[in-house]
Amino acid sequence: MTKYFRLLPFPEGEDKFNEFKEKGFVSIGWWELFSVTDLTREQIKERYMETYPTSTVHASRLVASYFIKLQEMTPGDVILIPYSGEYHFFEVEGKYFFDNEEQDIALKQRIKVKFIKKLNKNSFSTKFRKSIGVQPTLTYLGEYKDEIESALLGDDPISLSKQKAFVYTESSGSISLSYSDNISKKILKEFFDKVLDEI
Repeated sequence: MTKYFRLLPFPEGEDKFNEFKEKGFVSIGWWELFSVTDLTREQIKERYMETYPTSTVHASRLVASYFIKLQEMTPGDVILIPYSGEYHFFEVEGKYFFDNEEQDIALKQRIKVKFIKKLNKNSFSTKFRKSIGVQPTLTYLGEYKDEIESALLGDDPISLSKQKAFVYTESSGSISLSYSDNISKKILKEFFDKVLDEI
């Protein structure tokens, strides 16, 4: 089953979005932890506190959770990266590894990906956008699986669901409309006329 994640493109506080897209991998910071491939959550927390002794236990928990998520990623999973008002989607193609040969310290803790799609953030619900904006470096998006899959599969900006619901999306915003089976075209026309009169 495909898993969905959100990642911020700023390992070690540096903007690495272009490198991610051009070189086919994403990364997170904390290179001084070196490889954590075989470590458990508790072991990562311990190594973090040993490496960054002036940090906090809370920070160790957060960082450990990021690396556990990286460890859990498998080919076919999807990573969303918000950047410049748009959502960029990447498909995971490998497993987490520490690249000891990489000279850029911000790119050592990495996982191979390929870019698959870019969507305007207004294609998504307000709840989704707010969640994306407040979550930490790397987070799991399982709660929004259906919304993400619908957006990724949608090729036409207008779609009709089985529940008689229309959704229209374009760069400046979106419109949604749902109605019951007994609504006629005449009633729909009257409705739209009233809406247009109010605008």
